[in-house]
Amino acid sequence: MSEKDKWLSSLQAEFDQSCCRISQIKSLFLILLVTFFISVYFFGLPLRQQPLIIHSVLDRSALLDSSYSKRLNIAEHFVLSWPVKNESKSSSVAHKNTDYLNSSVPLQLQVPSENTTSLNNGTVQPNKVSKGPAKSHKLLYSYSLPRQNVTSKQPCPLVPYGLVGKVPVVKEYYPIDQLNSLDFRVKAGGTYTPPNCEPLQKIAIVIPFRQREMHLSILLLNLHPYLQRQESSYTIFVVNQIQGSKFNRAMLMNIGFMEAMKRDRYTCVIFHDVDLIPLNDKGLYRCPKNSTRHLSAYIDKFNYRLPYKEILGGVVAISSHLFIKANGYSNQFFGWGGEDDDFQHRCKSKGVNIVRYPMNICQYMMIKHRGDSGNEPNPQRFDLLKRYAERQERDGLNSLSNAYTLKSILTLPLYTIINVHIDRSKVLLAKPGPLPHYLRPPE
Repeated sequence: MSEKDKWLSSLQAEFDQSCCRISQIKSLFLILLVTFFISVYFFGLPLRQQPLIIHSVLDRSALLDSSYSKRLNIAEHFVLSWPVKNESKSSSVAHKNTDYLNSSVPLQLQVPSENTTSLNNGTVQPNKVSKGPAKSHKLLYSYSLPRQNVTSKQPCPLVPYGLVGKVPVVKEYYPIDQLNSLDFRVKAGGTYTPPNCEPLQKIAIVIPFRQREMHLSILLLNLHPYLQRQESSYTIFVVNQIQGSKFNRAMLMNIGFMEAMKRDRYTCVIFHDVDLIPLNDKGLYRCPKNSTRHLSAYIDKFNYRLPYKEILGGVVAISSHLFIKANGYSNQFFGWGGEDDDFQHRCKSKGVNIVRYPMNICQYMMIKHRGDSGNEPNPQRFDLLKRYAERQERDGLNSLSNAYTLKSILTLPLYTIINVHIDRSKVLLAKPGPLPHYLRPPE
């Protein structure tokens, strides 16, 4: 064999080895790519998806004093992902629930104290508590102000002008009596009307509640400025179940709707869990005319994915006439689970579709909490769901009147609280009757 043939033979051998290595690298790359897409499908993108949470100990003066055009850029320097770890070794101090949750007499407004407070859930109060709520309040309201210099009221626009999209969420806990001393631009009872335009809908926000004062405080702090940026006309109703039977979230929402409609003809009702905070103000709190809107479709707890297609819980917006048409929620779900799926069946049976905003708009943060005593999983929920059709016309708004005891309705600075007692035996024996006059359509 000549030298030339030997050289060509060695070159061919090196080329074959290179092709073999490339083939091996290609196979490895394909394996890694498939692994990546499988992980994305089952576990979500391995990227930062946490909402923006403001940490109270950071100095926000630059953010508050800057012009609107610079605020979003500056805000990135003042945010931390949840949860924020408390590195201090100070002992935790438990906050007692305010007395008015079970009282018939509202508390007097109190001047905030100046005690330092840390909580065992990882959040930290400012060094001077009296300044903490004011700073958080000022921050949330700094993102938009009502339009001024409007001589006559025009209808509010379908899409308000002051929306900024994803906004920070303040997640520090301040007792509600401290928030009461701040100006949230609402009338007594948590009622707000846009000052510069005529609202398109009158909205009742109904929050089923029991033993969640910390969550309620955080929600009120964030929700009032959120709704006002959207130029919403609303009243917040907190329906508090006094200790007795197991927690009945669905019945509390029916009661909240019933008591709200006694006070005014609300055209839209939004049922709102106390532990869910909206993250994008472009997710308008409005009710579609012929559909039910599932507002809290994508929650951080579920990695911003729908647990299942038919889910209809958390924060739900529905026109009053459609809620009456579906006969409201079932009153028979005591304990956790089942009532939202039952309501979804009720809407579907009446031809009411479920609609949602795009995923990047209707994102929510769930405040972490432990299981509640008196709200254990309902062992009868699956049997009740199977029989939803036979119960719908006799279990709901039309069987509510004599099934609960109204203890008190208190008009507080930031919301209206409805204290009720629910007797399970009365609920199970309740018979349907005609709807009260304030739930009937005007003639």
